[in-house]
Amino acid sequence: MVVTQGRRRTVLINLDLCFTPRLLARRIREFVATRIGGRPEDVFVTVTHTHSGPTVGGLYGWGETDAMYLETLPARIAESAVKALAAQTTVEWRYAEVPCEGIAINRETDKGGWMHDPIGVRLDPQWRPARPQDTDPTLRVLAAYAGGKLFGVLHHFGCHAVVGSEQTFDVHGDFVGLASRAIERAHPGATAIFLPGAIGDINPPVVHRGPAETRRGLRVLTQKYTAVIKRGLQAAQPMAVDRVVSRQHEVLFSRQPWTRAWVRRRIAQLEKIFAAPGVTDITSVGVPPLQTNGLNMARLEGLRAVLAGFKGAKGPNPPVAVQGLRLGPVALLGVGLEVFHSLQAPVLQGSPHPHTWVVSLMGGAGYAPDKAACAKKGYTDDLVPLIVGERPYAKIYEELPRELVKLARELR
Repeated sequence: MVVTQGRRRTVLINLDLCFTPRLLARRIREFVATRIGGRPEDVFVTVTHTHSGPTVGGLYGWGETDAMYLETLPARIAESAVKALAAQTTVEWRYAEVPCEGIAINRETDKGGWMHDPIGVRLDPQWRPARPQDTDPTLRVLAAYAGGKLFGVLHHFGCHAVVGSEQTFDVHGDFVGLASRAIERAHPGATAIFLPGAIGDINPPVVHRGPAETRRGLRVLTQKYTAVIKRGLQAAQPMAVDRVVSRQHEVLFSRQPWTRAWVRRRIAQLEKIFAAPGVTDITSVGVPPLQTNGLNMARLEGLRAVLAGFKGAKGPNPPVAVQGLRLGPVALLGVGLEVFHSLQAPVLQGSPHPHTWVVSLMGGAGYAPDKAACAKKGYTDDLVPLIVGERPYAKIYEELPRELVKLARELR
């Protein structure tokens, strides 16, 4: 999406990928800005967060990247921006917020999680999570019309696009990407873009299933979610976009105070696993499941990366991108992390804009967990930072909402 107002040109890139490493996102912004003119900080790189797309590096244990795919990706993305610029026309903006229920469950707090019920229970039209208050059952739609026809639409919802998982090998944009394609088929010439909301602890009701159940889940949830987008388009009302404002910053969040000596000791403990008698490279070996040798290998690689980043006694602390884009009364507040659901509320309360979207994974990878998840020291707080090759955050649940509210105020 390319939006031009006066001398300001703003670009929103959306990729059917799980995430974009910070360096790749920066390279994409630079390629796009060079190709169509403008500033890299006015280019926003987002993803659908599908787990069924190509790997692009940046995470240990997530597969080897295809060098040709990765090297040509920024240039091909820039080419899409050229086409968007060439297709520009004056548009009428319309906006709606509509209920989107029965498509999300909080995997951290809800009874039964997301794997325990039979698939028929979870795909029943009447199914609802036991704790709907721990999800955001609202779809936000911003649509552009030209000559009375749909020209483009942004749809924003808080849910992981992970119906497809490690048990399947199909390549697709998951239910949100497939819904975008369905909208585009229903409106020839239009472009549909999904922006993930506060998705960190929110999953669809069907995930981590075998191929047959995955395809069934994709079919049902795609139809269900597409129907909600269509209701949003029908309900959307004209909205004046009087100003287009964008901001980008890099923020240093506080990290766990690991010492160089502690990291070395932890590395030595893990190295013993891979030197023990009878060791194997079969990654399914190990109990409990989150301690398999495959994940321990990712931990080991991540800790080695952390150790290599120390400068004296000072541990590494890579900056995180926070990015804001205002389109009239709608403010998109993005961060290069998967934001937990409860972190969204203080941002919406503190934002001065009538409609605020918290957008996860806008140029980056990793989690922004809430206080409860940090206290558990589990997958999101302990393991994922090492998969990214970084130390865990210390108080991201306090610091991130403050930064996003600050960003929202800069967009006034």
